[in-house]
Amino acid sequence: MRAFASDLDRTLIYSSRMIEQDTQQNYKLIETLDGKEISYISNYASELLQKVNKEIYFIPVTTRTVEQYRRITLFQTTIQPEYAITSNGGRILKNGEVLSDWSNRINASLEECLSLDAFVRQLENLITGNWVERIRHADYLFVYLIIKRDHVSSEELYHLFEWAREQGWQPSLQGRKLYFVPNPVNKWKAVDYLKKEIGLSYVYTAGDSLLDYELVYHGDCGYVPAHGEVLESYPDLPKTTAHGMKASEEILDSIVVDLSLKERSVEQKS
Repeated sequence: MRAFASDLDRTLIYSSRMIEQDTQQNYKLIETLDGKEISYISNYASELLQKVNKEIYFIPVTTRTVEQYRRITLFQTTIQPEYAITSNGGRILKNGEVLSDWSNRINASLEECLSLDAFVRQLENLITGNWVERIRHADYLFVYLIIKRDHVSSEELYHLFEWAREQGWQPSLQGRKLYFVPNPVNKWKAVDYLKKEIGLSYVYTAGDSLLDYELVYHGDCGYVPAHGEVLESYPDLPKTTAHGMKASEEILDSIVVDLSLKERSVEQKS
């Protein structure tokens, strides 16, 4: 049994900032919030993803909270994955419902880490200047900052990243969002749990951020969009030739072709 476990934002789906240069209008809106258009997917990527979802498990793996994931209409209507991993691996959904066994495991593992409240207090004491607009928590599992990116120096970010890692928290800068996630809340760990539960023998993976590193690295076949943040730290990871929405199409095209070749190989052997 195979699966495609993939990050969503900036890997399969994109904000208007990432597609504004595309004048062909070959994409569709899949998320709104308070009347504002949030996310899109290319029509071709949507078609390919439907093919993949019919042949193997498609498992969305996102840093989004459960609530934020449910805003994506594509996964509530056209494509309805049996499993979805949200909150950077902190929550697993089966048919839309949170798996309590996994949540209990995560909650137990977090007791061994610096607590979220203590982390935020110390973080606030370390931040200098007025480059942070607000600090939020996600499902009370990790925190993210909305920042003025042009107002913070690379030196200060470097020191904050080093400090966070010393506390057992993983940093990741994605656009105007600066994430800090405790090590137990990990996308690959959640995928590995499902791999054993479902009995998966092969997992395609994809992701663009530092928080996707282990997901891509441990997958049987991993992909990183050419624009991916994770490539700045790990340039040897397998990457697409295309940027932006075209990268999602390239990833899915490759998987569809590979699945077709596998099917032919099995048929020839039989």
